[in-house]
Amino acid sequence: MPITAKRKSGRITNYMEELTQDVLKSLLPEYKAARFSEEAIQDIKALALNRLWPMYTTSTSGKDFLKKAVEEDSVEKDVVRELRAAIDIVKSNPR
Repeated sequence: MPITAKRKSGRITNYMEELTQDVLKSLLPEYKAARFSEEAIQDIKALALNRLWPMYTTSTSGKDFLKKAVEEDSVEKDVVRELRAAIDIVKSNPR
């Protein structure tokens, strides 16, 4: 069954994917000169997610819990680090 970006109650979703997407959107303006294609952006996300741990949830309350855990444990710093590493890899190895 394919993973969808839409949140539906009872559907298993990986909150780390949402967090990575949001953080990447905020990082990309720093790399204006690179002009990443949609395929390159997908590669960046895949590389970063392969090095980050999954955070699965099936409910809104579970997602809220994970958001709080992300804030308390400074998980976003890890996401930024892995995204920057992935960006460097993709920049160095364009398709």
